[in-house]
Amino acid sequence: MLMNSLKRTLPLLVLAMLSACAATQSPAPVRAPVAASDAANASPAADDARYPKIALTPELLFGVLASEIAAQRGAIGSAAVTELTLAKQTRDPRLAERAAQFALVAGNLASAEDALNLWLTIDPDSVRAREQLGAVALRTGKLQESQRLIGELLAKEPEMAVPVFVQLARSAAESADKTGFYAMVDSLAASYPDLPEARFALLAAAAEVDRQDVIDRQFDRLAVLAPKWDLPVAWQAERLRKAQPEAAIAFLKKELARRPDASLELKMAYPRLLVAQKHFPEARQAFEALLAKAPRQPELLYATGLLSFQLGDLPAARRDLETALAEHYPDTDFLEYSLGQIAEAQDDLKTAANWYRQIGEGNQYTPAQVRLAFIEARGGEAESAIARLSRLGSTPEEKVQLTLAQAEIARGAKRDDLAYALLTRALHTQPKQPDLLYERALVADMRKDTAGAERDLRQVLKLEPDNQEALNALGYILTVRTTRYQEAFGLIERALKIEPDNAMIIDSMGWVLFKLGHGEESIKYLQRAYALLPDQEVAAHYGEVLWSLGRQGEARALWEKARQATQEHPELDETMHRLMVP
Repeated sequence: MLMNSLKRTLPLLVLAMLSACAATQSPAPVRAPVAASDAANASPAADDARYPKIALTPELLFGVLASEIAAQRGAIGSAAVTELTLAKQTRDPRLAERAAQFALVAGNLASAEDALNLWLTIDPDSVRAREQLGAVALRTGKLQESQRLIGELLAKEPEMAVPVFVQLARSAAESADKTGFYAMVDSLAASYPDLPEARFALLAAAAEVDRQDVIDRQFDRLAVLAPKWDLPVAWQAERLRKAQPEAAIAFLKKELARRPDASLELKMAYPRLLVAQKHFPEARQAFEALLAKAPRQPELLYATGLLSFQLGDLPAARRDLETALAEHYPDTDFLEYSLGQIAEAQDDLKTAANWYRQIGEGNQYTPAQVRLAFIEARGGEAESAIARLSRLGSTPEEKVQLTLAQAEIARGAKRDDLAYALLTRALHTQPKQPDLLYERALVADMRKDTAGAERDLRQVLKLEPDNQEALNALGYILTVRTTRYQEAFGLIERALKIEPDNAMIIDSMGWVLFKLGHGEESIKYLQRAYALLPDQEVAAHYGEVLWSLGRQGEARALWEKARQATQEHPELDETMHRLMVP
């Protein structure tokens, strides 16, 4: 029969067209979980009873082909119209289903609703049609109709309750009528008091109308009904994290306490939240508690190792990261790089270099080579270190960072001339690169080339007028190298407005105020700067202002404390020598 030919031809054509145009987003046949009636209707005998007996006319075949080709070429809306017209003419539910698929992909919900209504009229027993029509009604805000369709679906196919309620939970945030949506879910869920998915849907809907009492009751119930089901807990923790991270931490701690068999992934979410809020000691404690129960788990070893590194517990960091490496943590390069940093921090340069040399091509290769160069430079091989970095870098951005590293190595070797030459050479290639200009300005200042430093910093400010580092640097250079104090004050004031808690800018403001003759006012800034950054340069400024105000005892005590904190203190020595402090 021609009808049998159509039954065979349409699915084959659909599959062929879809495989050919997957990249154009032509919709694949959508299948909800197969219910009992769908399974029965899938048999050839059932198909004969359900589908109309029509002839496969040239017009019908051309229409099907034309719609599929149109979809392949991106005209999915047009394909939906053609399929719907054919469905109305033939009363074939397959064409109505295909029209609905096209309309949904095209975002035409009105057309999708027409096709789904036709499909359900032709085939009243179709679970898929009823499910999809309910979803469209939900998306278009027709909550009463959606509730009726979902109720009919669940009455006909009770096993569909799980996916239906999970989908309702996911749809809660998208509903325009939050109150109406909550009322609908509350009504539907009332018939399923012991179904965890129904509790999840209800708490998700309650969250949209700020019904914390309902949310709490549902989680109490879920802790009994489904203590191993992570999804609702993870969903709520993520929801809270975005707006109330501390509340997310408290919530997850409470839920994990009554869910001892929760997955390791959910348990790890708790210390990860602590890390995000910089509660590092508590996070390490939480990770270590998990590690005690799974002492060879590489993710936990990795986490505890990095937290120990963050907290300055270098032996523990080294132990855990080496164990994570032995337990085959996948990102071996990052572990080796971290172990190299730990060894450097322990002043074990030979071990650090060995770790860095093990790192092959990948994200950590260039950083590792940079660290190797700095280790070489510390060993007195600055030229070799700079040459090592010259061989690296494939993008302009990488070249900039490598040049800055080379300049730092040259400066560390007291080769300001070489640092200036390296930066100048790089600026020939990228003449308006702010970081290179800024660094060359600092090197120029070290070479007592105030005009060159000012020229480069003004170029930076021309490119980036609100660059607070350049504003502060220029203001400070004018303060210490010239008598243009009022101009310097204006630059530093602008920088401080941009970054009011930056200790270096606060120090600059105190120093320029002192130069302007406002000693008492400058003390307030320098005192705050020293509290934020107790280094020798700030101490030198702070002590000199105290000394000038007749508070020599305080100045001596401050300088002595600063001298004990570091082995080298040239700024302090210069200040005390200039003031003839015995």
